[in-house]
Amino acid sequence: MTNKKCLNCGKELTGKYCAGCGQKADTHRITFKHFIAHDVLHGTLHIEKGMLFTARQALIRPGKAALEYISGKRVNYYNVFYFILILIGFNILLTHYYNSIALKIDPSRALTPTMNEAGKTIGEILSKYGKLFIFALVPLTALNSFLVFKRKRLNYSEHFIISGILLLGTILITTLVLIVSFIEFAGLSPKFFDFIHNITPYWVLLYIIWGYYNTFRKDYSLLGFGYRIFLFILLSAIQVFLFIWIILGIATGWQSGTEIEFMF
Repeated sequence: MTNKKCLNCGKELTGKYCAGCGQKADTHRITFKHFIAHDVLHGTLHIEKGMLFTARQALIRPGKAALEYISGKRVNYYNVFYFILILIGFNILLTHYYNSIALKIDPSRALTPTMNEAGKTIGEILSKYGKLFIFALVPLTALNSFLVFKRKRLNYSEHFIISGILLLGTILITTLVLIVSFIEFAGLSPKFFDFIHNITPYWVLLYIIWGYYNTFRKDYSLLGFGYRIFLFILLSAIQVFLFIWIILGIATGWQSGTEIEFMF
């Protein structure tokens, strides 16, 4: 049923969508068939398509994807920060099931470390405020790239988008590694999976470097980009060190000389 006025806001209709609120001009009476075929299936597949597209872009061409999003090409992208929250929840679920299986088969393979009281306090803090800590990395890395990569003249909020997409890609990588880890319980050699887990931090670091190179390679020479990404990594490392120092301080009550040992 096509209407002359928008049924949502009452604005005069001149096309397929309302210029006031964006609702479709052509509305249908809700039936079971239409509800299943359109509202459920179409809505679910649209979200899945947007997620798959966003994940692929974040992994393969993060810098160019960020620049496209900043320039206004956004209809195909799923909300990056919602996506990050979903992945964090999925990671928590995967870790829980991985540990449940590991504790039955080989407790030494569990991802949850054995630690002393201070370490347990850190674990509790990270468990409670983990999402906030992860999201705290985005404004910090955005600030770093804003200070270091100035030639493109992006504002801080636009650097925030770049950092968000790179964080999404990083979480996607760690999620894939966690999924692959389940194959270990099929009887394959644990050494292979230890190798995968050991190289993951380097893989993530290379991904971040590639992401910023993918974003700013047209603005700097290779040497110019090289020393800027070094400065960016140095600033980020200092911030992470301060972050860990603060967490250790909270966990130990700021008592000097307290040792925290993690035994994996």
